[in-house]
Amino acid sequence: MILLPAHPQPKDNEILSSWMVRLAFANGLPLHTFYSAYLGYKEPIWSRDIDRHPSDGLLNVISRRSGQALEKLKSLTLSSYEGFLFERLPLTGNSPWIIPAGLFHRTRQRAGMQFCPLCLRDDVVPYYRRCWRLALYAMCEHHLCIMREYCPSCSTPVAFHRHGIGRGKDIPAGALRFCHRCDVDLSQTPPDHLFWSEARSFSRLVATIKSLEQPGSNLWHVFSPCGVPFFQGIRVLIGVINGRNGHGLRQQLGEIFGIKIGNDDPKKHFDFEGLGAKERLTLLLAVIWLTDDWPKRFLNLCSLAKFTRSRLAEDFRALPFWLACMADEYLDSRSYVLSSEEIIAAGYYLKNKQQTVTWQLLGVTLGLPRDSAKAAWQIWTSRNS
Repeated sequence: MILLPAHPQPKDNEILSSWMVRLAFANGLPLHTFYSAYLGYKEPIWSRDIDRHPSDGLLNVISRRSGQALEKLKSLTLSSYEGFLFERLPLTGNSPWIIPAGLFHRTRQRAGMQFCPLCLRDDVVPYYRRCWRLALYAMCEHHLCIMREYCPSCSTPVAFHRHGIGRGKDIPAGALRFCHRCDVDLSQTPPDHLFWSEARSFSRLVATIKSLEQPGSNLWHVFSPCGVPFFQGIRVLIGVINGRNGHGLRQQLGEIFGIKIGNDDPKKHFDFEGLGAKERLTLLLAVIWLTDDWPKRFLNLCSLAKFTRSRLAEDFRALPFWLACMADEYLDSRSYVLSSEEIIAAGYYLKNKQQTVTWQLLGVTLGLPRDSAKAAWQIWTSRNS
């Protein structure tokens, strides 16, 4: 098989769709013409989220004509985070930590892709990073600015695959730097920084973000031996703070940091992945702060907000072990309910001591308040009448 005239190498941490667009444009062709007519791949490409699970047929065609190994191409996809950020990436539907694209034909109804304007400005050849699809990546690890999701001029989501669509429409040099709709240079977007008063949690979040591309760096050994349970717990805590039961937690955190944390509008408690970058960033920083000095800080916050175990998760079995253990040990405010067998055993204990079984003595023996002691005595008398 003859290699393509131009076959640029994938950039560091580049996402598959970005490289596929650059590959077509480097060979001087619009996307549909390049993949359908030139490479002969007739199946739909851009109406799907190809950064999740591209078809083997597509990858095989690209591999043969570009000289890139199949494993290299697969490493450009979001499935490369499996076993680290999440257990499995589903073929379709929303997935934890992945910003949804909201695909409708070839258009994007939701953000889907973020960008750092300063990274695009620094790039000799502009390209989009794989980690920019992650909701966890709300801040650029290099420039520490909040990630952007929409064109600052026309508010259109980033969709670099739509460059060159339309009769007579040229593909600009460095196309990925520009908005496909209004041609504004995205790299000139003014960067936005968040003021956060607590330096340690800020540094820990930056280190956590950097670990996304360095899976060997273990920042969560206190919580879990691997990444998946740690990130599951982080997402649960974010959901709790930003959920319908988290008003007290949000209020306390807002007073601590002097900044709004989460959303108090009951109609706008979206999944974390559907929130804007700034809102995601404040929630992440708050949770990372809570996990420092774990679980003392979190328990103090729960005490102030009168937050109990039952509010932590609707399905308690879904909690990772490190979070479930903490909740069972420190947040469980449920009273222990004595079984009938325990009450009967206490009654026989008193009889063996030659004492008359009264509700008062049952209460003292079992450590029960007045009403519970009377209820226990009724169970005793019903068994011994």
